Amino acid sequence: FLDYFWCDFECFIMCTNGITDFSGKVLSDEDIKNRVRDLRKLVLEHDILKKVRTEDPYLLRFLYCTEFDVALSLKKMEDFTELMIEYPEWFATTSPLSKKKQIEVNDKAMLKERDKKGRAILVVRLGKMDAINSNPAEQSKILDMWLETIMDDPITQANGLSAIVDMNGYSWRLFRWFTPANMKFIAKKMDRYPFKELLLHIVNTSFLLSATIKLIWPFLNDKIKNMFKFHFDNWPSLHEYINPDVLPTEYGGNGPDIDFEKSIQVLLDQDASIGARLIYQRVSRN
Repeated sequence: FLDYFWCDFECFIMCTNGITDFSGKVLSDEDIKNRVRDLRKLVLEHDILKKVRTEDPYLLRFLYCTEFDVALSLKKMEDFTELMIEYPEWFATTSPLSKKKQIEVNDKAMLKERDKKGRAILVVRLGKMDAINSNPAEQSKILDMWLETIMDDPITQANGLSAIVDMNGYSWRLFRWFTPANMKFIAKKMDRYPFKELLLHIVNTSFLLSATIKLIWPFLNDKIKNMFKFHFDNWPSLHEYINPDVLPTEYGGNGPDIDFEKSIQVLLDQDASIGARLIYQRVSRN
């Protein structure tokens, strides 16, 4: 499972034949290495960005989501890093074991399989989330930790993420998290995060769902609104994106049940490497 989600740069080269840039040019292995080199040169000359991660996999996150436009990648890195500086309490800077108790509530799991377009699949069950002993900023940090298990993987960088957001059990406690201040930050983080593509598949329902949509929609730009795919319990609609063979029966599939404990263990087993990467989110202008 770990091998599935981690490749070094040579593995990246083998996995990314036929990559094109913003101009439509098919990039050779040497072209890709040159774009990484050019971006790193600019980053190392930047007073703030040089304090963050500068290795190939991190730079490739931004190159992929900007179609290998080096100048735009640098701007994307600046905007994302500025958000970390402005809202440090919303970004993880420690390893998963520091949040072990919150992680082990079995509300999130990263599936081994991918969707039909090669996106990684994250399942989030809002009804299982500990809304009493947690808060939106803490959940943002925990999501950072989960995403670190996939974001340096070249297949994920090339294709993005599908998140299945299960509304079953969504409660008043969680509804109260959606304040204007929280929504403004969440919208910014979604907009600036270096995903090639992010889809949010909303499944099942709650009596609070309509109220939540009305509340959050004014804070979202068109780019983010287009990320939302509302399926509710229309499983054929979800299966247009994710093969039913990789989904459990509760989502209309014929695949195995989701093993939350095993997925969590995979996350915790990477504690040291994830912590080493996330510490670089502890950045300042000084």
